[in-house]
Amino acid sequence: MKSKIEKIKDVLKLEKEPVGVKYTDDLPKEKEDGYYTVCGAILAASEGKIIVISKETCACPGGIVHLGLAKGVRLHGKILVEGEKLWVDLKAFCKAIKDTRKIAMPPLGLSNNIVFYPLREEIYNPDLIIFLVNAEQACRLITLDQFWDGKQKPMEMRGSLCWSSVTYPFVSGNVNVSLGDITARRMENYDPTLLIVSIPFVRFDRILQAIDRSSAGIAEPSKLFKRITEKMISRRYKFGKQ
Repeated sequence: MKSKIEKIKDVLKLEKEPVGVKYTDDLPKEKEDGYYTVCGAILAASEGKIIVISKETCACPGGIVHLGLAKGVRLHGKILVEGEKLWVDLKAFCKAIKDTRKIAMPPLGLSNNIVFYPLREEIYNPDLIIFLVNAEQACRLITLDQFWDGKQKPMEMRGSLCWSSVTYPFVSGNVNVSLGDITARRMENYDPTLLIVSIPFVRFDRILQAIDRSSAGIAEPSKLFKRITEKMISRRYKFGKQ
């Protein structure tokens, strides 16, 4: 597994560690103490820390609900509307929550804990792998994923960072690109250029297998395509000079 991780890090020139996500009650021997938001746990794991999120240790009540760690914890729509100013009114807030629940319900009761950890630690076979990447790296991952069959399942950028980067890809089995949400990004000081790409573990090998054959990996475009590209660049350069 480590060789696979190193390969994709090297090919994509990743600055942050890929993050493993595991729903489990088999807790790691070593972990960070304290309270974390889900968005903060992803960022911390990408920097080498092992974080366990539970109903007791999650610093965000929304994260507890969105990830299925508990039910009956009310999201205060008034705070989100009047405080965070994420929706124009409570009606818009309720519609947003209802829509995301139709698409992917949180996996309530699956486990009492979710572990976020640097994938290189090989603690588990993860449920998800999360990459914190720039736009080009995200493009390459998506291209590698659809290399074999040309299919790309629906992606969801709406909703909270924890729902779009964990719950939706986990429940749907789809690769997803998330922008996060503006409150989470500001609260945890996410770099403005970072996107979140979430890949179900069962799809990871197909991405690795495409690296050697796809130009999104390390394959060289054909000589014919290179000649065509060179001509296009040459014509554009001459046009710009006129």
